[in-house]
Amino acid sequence: MIKLQDKTYEIFLVIAVLVCALFPYIASGFWIRLLTSIFLYAILAQGLNIIAGFTGYAAFGNMIFFGLGAYTVGILMVKAGISFFPSLIAAAAVGIIVAILIGLPLLRLKGHYFALASLGAAEAVRQIMDNLIGLCGGAMGLTLPQMAGKPAQVNLYFYYLIFFLLLISFAATYYISKNRLGYALKAIKANEEAADAMGINTTLYKIVAWAISGLFTAMAGAIHAYWFTFIEPSTVFDVMIVVKLFVILLLGGAGTVMGPLYGAFIFEGISEIIWSRFLNLHMGILGIIVILIVFFIPNGLIDMVRRGFRLKTILDTIREEKV
Repeated sequence: MIKLQDKTYEIFLVIAVLVCALFPYIASGFWIRLLTSIFLYAILAQGLNIIAGFTGYAAFGNMIFFGLGAYTVGILMVKAGISFFPSLIAAAAVGIIVAILIGLPLLRLKGHYFALASLGAAEAVRQIMDNLIGLCGGAMGLTLPQMAGKPAQVNLYFYYLIFFLLLISFAATYYISKNRLGYALKAIKANEEAADAMGINTTLYKIVAWAISGLFTAMAGAIHAYWFTFIEPSTVFDVMIVVKLFVILLLGGAGTVMGPLYGAFIFEGISEIIWSRFLNLHMGILGIIVILIVFFIPNGLIDMVRRGFRLKTILDTIREEKV
């Protein structure tokens, strides 16, 4: 029964990837942009998932990497005249390096101390960017060069670029979840002291996890900057970005491979409906949704579906025994 469920799930994933690959050819511009936005949020949520979901460290400062990735691309393209893809690689490198540098001191903290320290680090970086007027444009921000081509071509370009990064990030997370790194991170989340006593180098594994998180988050920030062609510190270092990502993880299921994608679909779908109908009540309604999630599906939709499968399996077994 379990093998059959796994096979069905694999077929479903293959079909879903094919549908997403062909989606731009059957949908209008609005739906393409919406799905692109969902993919971008899923990448960001997956980055947070590696450090928060798998490792148990609430990295409220993860927007550091998003903002620095955006500004790396912006500065290199605007100030140095470097093209996008070399700038994107540089942004990825910046995400990894900064994660290691701030991770060395901050990841020695635990619980709410780490959460507050990472949030403070992000605010410090935002203040620095605000004052770097000559290099970063200060609070006025930076305007990036627009990609050449018709709007439909530009939308298609960013759709496939973000979709490709989405596939890489989820494949990497799946690989992590099945190897030594993933097992070590889960051990740290369950009981860090016990993991340390077992000989697991907890500091090293936490830094590696945050570096991977920084890599994907910075790349997503870089693509976001080029896509929207404008960045400013108050936007790309906004704490609400991470708050939304935590909501997405709660929705989909933290510490699971596919949870961030499911959560992003639901969150963006709900947000789109609320924005269009209840603009002034947007944040209030989202807050109510978070409370409902915590009470009724605390482990996310993935866990709820798994429990549904288990219940179905038990009921099927009971019926077979009666027969």
